[in-house]
Amino acid sequence: MPRPLDLFDKTVVVLMALGAVVVFEPAPFDLLIVLLIPIAVVTRRLAIPRVSSFALLCVGGFLLATVISLLAARDLRAGLRFEAITLYLIGAWAFVLGLVGKQQLHAIRVVMLGWTIGAIGFTTVALAAYFNFLPLAEIVAPSGRLLGFFKDPNVFGAYLVPPAIWAAARLISLDRGRRLLPVITLLVCAAGVFLSYSRGAWISLGVGMIGFFGLRLVGFGTRRMRIMTLLAVPVAVVVLALALERLADVAVVRDMLEIRLAPQAYDVDRFATQREALDVATRSPFGIGPGQTELSFAHATHNTYVRGFVESGYLGGLCLIMLMLVSTLRAIWLALDVREPGLQSAMAMVAASLTALCVESLVIDTIHWRHLWVLLAFAWTPVLSADRRALTSSR
Repeated sequence: MPRPLDLFDKTVVVLMALGAVVVFEPAPFDLLIVLLIPIAVVTRRLAIPRVSSFALLCVGGFLLATVISLLAARDLRAGLRFEAITLYLIGAWAFVLGLVGKQQLHAIRVVMLGWTIGAIGFTTVALAAYFNFLPLAEIVAPSGRLLGFFKDPNVFGAYLVPPAIWAAARLISLDRGRRLLPVITLLVCAAGVFLSYSRGAWISLGVGMIGFFGLRLVGFGTRRMRIMTLLAVPVAVVVLALALERLADVAVVRDMLEIRLAPQAYDVDRFATQREALDVATRSPFGIGPGQTELSFAHATHNTYVRGFVESGYLGGLCLIMLMLVSTLRAIWLALDVREPGLQSAMAMVAASLTALCVESLVIDTIHWRHLWVLLAFAWTPVLSADRRALTSSR
């Protein structure tokens, strides 16, 4: 039974809920977390888990590489600004890492509760404005693509994928009478992803859902859990298909879909920039400096891994890739290996969400996405001692 939330937990819920409002910077999330970190340290709410040593090494190597690459920056001011944002996000990663190190599954539930509240609340407002029930259409969809209270519809769509997967996890684990909220969450998030018209977010949601249900089927679980998973898949597919079909019948949605499903002119430029950036990366072992991509090329790389190598050099690119890859693999391992149902379900969500982000990072820059760093921290949740004892005795 989940334990009650204390004042600090409720503040973390508010923090994560405000993560849905980043239309201006510093965002409310940024201001609140800067206040929470010292409070958490003083009140001993954080404990960096020992199992995260490799992640800490990767983060340290990445930071060292970015500092070294600053020496080659064409625009030092832009480089320092980019570096400051990176440092801040790594601080946020360390904060969440400390939370899960101290409170394990409880911390994940608290964070995801706030994330879900923010996703439902602000996306519902955005959807109402999109269909002219509220006078905010110019803010939430200025170009016809829903971006909520974000600056970019691609980020908005990707932000909704983890709470959608979390809702699917709750649908399987909760009793029948408590499934209304997860159903609402799943429908609202799916609608938000759909109307963001982000092809990357569409792929991310598909990859995430397939990954989650796959891990739930092959991982540890009771017979009832496996049956519930098998039943949930077709039900979820049918419900989402019907809801999205209704949306697609709306004229404005149908017109935008025709535009977004057609090949985009900038796709050719995107891949050309990636090839050019890779060529520069091979000749710049220490990188061209953080935040210099847009200054050095006609377009952004739209690839996190390419950006890591070209800006931060061989060391930075390798450390970034290893951090994302090993974090994802550890989450997958936990989703398959742990025997505590709640933690297994949570780690399946983390593994599926990180897998989706790793795939989406091939077509967009995700390095400064707040929710990426939250999920990377989740992956290093230590296994509960009782669960570890059960694993040891069973073997």
